[in-house]
Amino acid sequence: MANGAPRVFLTQQQKKERLADRMGILVDIWESDNNTALTYPHVEEALSAHGIHMSRTRWSYLINGTGSLVTDQELLKGIAELVFSVPASYLVDLNSETPPEVEARMEFLVQMRKLKVKNFAARNLGATSPETLRTITRIIDASMNGEDE
Repeated sequence: MANGAPRVFLTQQQKKERLADRMGILVDIWESDNNTALTYPHVEEALSAHGIHMSRTRWSYLINGTGSLVTDQELLKGIAELVFSVPASYLVDLNSETPPEVEARMEFLVQMRKLKVKNFAARNLGATSPETLRTITRIIDASMNGEDE
């Protein structure tokens, strides 16, 4: 961790959940960038080209945070670097900070999703008064920002 901060002790379940959360973020970014779903065959192809094997079951464990905790450092490094092009430490060291490029991409993705919701609402509420549309926009913004309206 940065600035010599103490390492946080995580239980096995917390590690599985944190790894699954990080994988979920990376999958969301990948799917947004590639405009398609990331499937096991995509991942398996990227890894096997570099001599790394991963079973479909292990992929499921990683994505869902179920089953046994995936601790294979070479596999996690390969997934981070070869599939998602992020520093290996993001998946290998679950106490590590979120890399700036991942943070920036997630912020961008959140904003894009907000715009899609607003555009959907605008298309489907065409004959609605401007004040009602403004109110709906405020509610959507507050909801997406985790605020109570």
